[in-house]
Amino acid sequence: MYFPYLRARQFELISLRELVSEDKLQNITPVLEPVKQSFNNLNLAHKVFQEKDFNAYLIVNPFQGEMPGDTEFFLTYISELENKKFLHAFHYSDNADYILSNIEKYNLEDCLIICLDNFSDEESLKQLCSIDKISKIMLLEPHKYRSLDRHIKSLGKLYIRLDDIFEKQQKNADFLNIQAHKFTEEHLYYGQDSYQAFADFTVLPSEFVDGGSTPRAVAIHLTYLNAEFENQIWIRHFTSTSNDSIANVQGKFAEAATKAVDFCINLPLLNSATNELKKYLDEARYPGLGTVKKISIKNHLLIVSDFLN
Repeated sequence: MYFPYLRARQFELISLRELVSEDKLQNITPVLEPVKQSFNNLNLAHKVFQEKDFNAYLIVNPFQGEMPGDTEFFLTYISELENKKFLHAFHYSDNADYILSNIEKYNLEDCLIICLDNFSDEESLKQLCSIDKISKIMLLEPHKYRSLDRHIKSLGKLYIRLDDIFEKQQKNADFLNIQAHKFTEEHLYYGQDSYQAFADFTVLPSEFVDGGSTPRAVAIHLTYLNAEFENQIWIRHFTSTSNDSIANVQGKFAEAATKAVDFCINLPLLNSATNELKKYLDEARYPGLGTVKKISIKNHLLIVSDFLN
């Protein structure tokens, strides 16, 4: 099983809405960190999830965004939903009392505990993970926590290894000279290593950056199964070449998209995401950088879903 970790921004949620509508996310449960105070985009996604009987985890105490911290803001939001398809996830940051008190207050079941790199009290975490109301545990780069890793594996719960694998560059133009390379092979080996699921930040960096300026370069990141290397997931970065100024973003998109579409046709890598990219190129339309990101995310989720099925 695959638990992609995504920030609950507009285009990440559009990616999920479209794929859920297409019935393309088998064996995938997204984990969403809400970074906006407004519920509009969450509500739009939740409506589609209801229609398709699809569940996603929503982190109720996000680290990032407009409402971070151990509050009840998102707990209250979920409690007021009808026919809930958002399940409860908690970041653990030595805050077991907060988590336990809200599990009791809201009478929660099937909770997910997420452990990134900002905790130190492993003993409290071990005790927390043993309670029945917590059914899933996600740990970032578990090889850093050998004794904790062994303990969680002994609990008999659904244990998810989270890896930070997208190699962020200082600027988009830096992707121009990066060759195709291995992105992940966890989909091949997570079960052999006694995990029940795997996770990553898709084709996005783990670092949260809100907003951004007009780029000098457009980069399109596409993952694919590499049959020559035992179906490892590889990634290619298709980058514009006229990157000396911020002018003509539409032309930069066309440069990057031409490379990407040629690659997709030749591989072949054909799905609803790459078909959408080809449509924009054929129509000489620039859809905006948010849609470009959405296409990359959709393609990655489709690659993983198709492999798991």
